[in-house]
Amino acid sequence: MKKKSTFTIVILTCYVLGFYPLEGQKSVKIEYNIPEAGIKYLTTSKIIQTMDINGQPMQANVFSSLGCSIKQTGRQDGNLKLEVKIDTLSQRTESPQGNMGGVITEVLGKTFTMTITPSGKETDISEAAKIVFNVEGSGQSDLSQSFYDYFPDIPSVAMTPGYTWTTTDTMNAKTPTMTMIMIVKAENKYEGMETFGGKECVKITSIVSGSRDMKIISQGNDIRLVGPFTGTGLLLFSTADGYFIKHAVKTKLNGTLDITYPDSMTFPLVQDMDVVNEVVF
Repeated sequence: MKKKSTFTIVILTCYVLGFYPLEGQKSVKIEYNIPEAGIKYLTTSKIIQTMDINGQPMQANVFSSLGCSIKQTGRQDGNLKLEVKIDTLSQRTESPQGNMGGVITEVLGKTFTMTITPSGKETDISEAAKIVFNVEGSGQSDLSQSFYDYFPDIPSVAMTPGYTWTTTDTMNAKTPTMTMIMIVKAENKYEGMETFGGKECVKITSIVSGSRDMKIISQGNDIRLVGPFTGTGLLLFSTADGYFIKHAVKTKLNGTLDITYPDSMTFPLVQDMDVVNEVVF
């Protein structure tokens, strides 16, 4: 029996250590390339918030949706210049005090520009902050809150199935009635290819954790929501089209809700958040 050549042994070692893709595990590199013809997205969000008030549970539900059309208008310093048009925006709150909210008509048809890197990092959303509107029961807000982390970040290297990487991001959002600092750590994994909506997509799953510190002015009250959260994420990215087809994130926060003005009160709080953003075919 002939001995394996040194070259063969080296190749097999590289396969074992992951330096070469095995058969059926072709490497893939993805980047954003939003088409000039444009695409439509619909984001739906459901927040179930439960508080313990002197031993009595109280639940509030917040449902929101954002529909928009996005197209690329060119490149600037290697980044994508995008034009965003708002097709629909709504927010509805259900609580023991009653229901409020609905469609926010004042922003329908409004457009703004923003820029992102080929890996999805938002570099300029200043125009979104100029579009201001009122939310019933919450007060004044603007569109920057919805777009400061709209595009999920993707790796800038070629991947094979099983490839993992860790990301840590600090997000700062500010509107006339809200400020939020959120630190997010994600353990990401490229699972392989999956067909969704007739398109071949890269499938990336994530285990997320972090903390959220949000301050709100609502109905004359100064409110602070703070606590750690954990959750999962799913990203489906079309290799041929250059944009994500679906991005879904589920998180659970266990923290506190502090009312600091006009009265001082603190309540334990659990917040379940389910957000899905996907292409409208």
